Amino acid sequence: MAQINTSQVDVLICGGGPVGLLLSYQLARMGITTYVVEQYDKSTQSMYGRACVLYPRTLEMLDQLDLGETLAQIGFIGRSAVTYHDGKRIYGRGWGFISKPLDTFFDYCLNIRQKYSENVFRDAAERFGSIIHSNTKLTGFTVDHEQSDYKITAELQEDNGKATTVQSKYIIGADGGRSTVRTIADIPFIGDKVKDESVLHWIRMDAVVKTNMPGARLGYGSIETSRHGNILWVAEDHGRTRIGFAIPPETYEKHGEHIREEVVKEETQKALAPFELEFVTVDWWTLHSVGHRVADSFRTKERILLAGDAGHTHSSGAAQGMNTGIHDAVNLGWKITGVLQGWYTDSVLETYSTERRAVAQQLITLDKTMSTLISGRLPPGYSGDTDKILGEVLDSSAQFTTGLGIHYEANILNRDASISAVQPGWRLPDVLVRRPGSKIPARLHQITKNNGKLWIVVFAGSPLRTLSKLRALREYLDGPQSFTARLTEAFTFITVIAGPGLQADEVLGVERFGDAFYDVDESAHIRYGIAADEGAVLVLRPDGILGFATGLHEGVKLAEYLETFVTPKL
Repeated sequence: MAQINTSQVDVLICGGGPVGLLLSYQLARMGITTYVVEQYDKSTQSMYGRACVLYPRTLEMLDQLDLGETLAQIGFIGRSAVTYHDGKRIYGRGWGFISKPLDTFFDYCLNIRQKYSENVFRDAAERFGSIIHSNTKLTGFTVDHEQSDYKITAELQEDNGKATTVQSKYIIGADGGRSTVRTIADIPFIGDKVKDESVLHWIRMDAVVKTNMPGARLGYGSIETSRHGNILWVAEDHGRTRIGFAIPPETYEKHGEHIREEVVKEETQKALAPFELEFVTVDWWTLHSVGHRVADSFRTKERILLAGDAGHTHSSGAAQGMNTGIHDAVNLGWKITGVLQGWYTDSVLETYSTERRAVAQQLITLDKTMSTLISGRLPPGYSGDTDKILGEVLDSSAQFTTGLGIHYEANILNRDASISAVQPGWRLPDVLVRRPGSKIPARLHQITKNNGKLWIVVFAGSPLRTLSKLRALREYLDGPQSFTARLTEAFTFITVIAGPGLQADEVLGVERFGDAFYDVDESAHIRYGIAADEGAVLVLRPDGILGFATGLHEGVKLAEYLETFVTPKL
């Protein structure tokens, strides 16, 4: 056997796809050492294909990680959609939901093939010192709870036979639907493939095409057919188009898994009729069947975690695969960072599995309905026209699909509060404020970057009317019993003042709480349901979710919330 090298890192990440790479980037930029192993050589693996749509909420989270601009320079901005039936334009169905007003400054989808998003994540991770190894597979690992720190010992093997032992504090399985981490950890993967495999076999391809279909480069298209289900049409980066459809049963029965590219192209041309379709070049295509599975838990034995397809699989019909995986990565990234940095107790990391698995189950329930309708079949309990029903389902689930309506139930992080119009556990919508002296508005999400720490946002209201409450808060925070004197610095304060001002301390009548910003027209206060004569304090999680809200003068209640999971100072 080749010589064995031993190394120690904070987190071993198995899987070098978008989820593993994004996790590595997040952890590395927050001071956590990572080691990523990817079984395949990305340079020889299929260069294109796979996921290609990033939804608005995903874009918000990536922007808070300073990745949004780089991705936007590459991808295709999709704000519009067309739907056709027998060559005629149909309105109010298909992807039409993306054209409706959205409560975000990212009111579009970004169509970028996975190759390019992976490149962005990988480059960012390596800039922060992440170690990424391709052609290396996990062959086994053990968890020794008797060890004081590095409880994971993993055995790796490179293609050349070289064996390596890596010790880590945690191991994350981001290694896909056939996850080795999940298998070794013996975590049940619940679910099954659809029974009628001949019906739910789908074709997906990326190509440069010529067509006379109007609106082909608007962003999205749905073509309703009787033989090929509801055809997916997505305008992608670099002049490419993603086309997807259900392969007719008789075609699959004739060709099976060994269907040739020429047959796929011919079938695609038939599916698009009466519109013409010419292929200039085909970058990638695949035939796959639909299955729905979810891991029994996303965390086991304290130190083993799953993310992305390792925890849940479903169809590509609603383009949720990478989006859900990115949500997993962002949720897990700040929590595992905070625990390793000593900011948060383990109870914070425990919420990862409960929060994200509930969302995965919700997605799978929705996707079972969608994938059946997309294939031109009626799901159990439905009757009527499949295309019309699909349009209704897409429209009614738009908030979930775009990610803007994804939320988490009450737990140690999400505490009930009646002070804000936004409920804890829900995304805090973005608003505009102004920096001192600036005429240019700044988005609150730009200010509250995801750095792994909580943001305590003091909405000061109109200081002339809230001065007594501001003084009470300042007096508490400056006192010996304040949580700021007792807890680790797992939070950053900022102040938002209703109205204009020239110098924050003078306007407030007390020393400002962190950096100050001005809500000149009071629109931010109004959006969050905060009266200018009352004010409020909001605690924003690093992933942009509202955790807690309380009265402007209620420092003790704020402390009671934080003390449940922020670690005390040593």
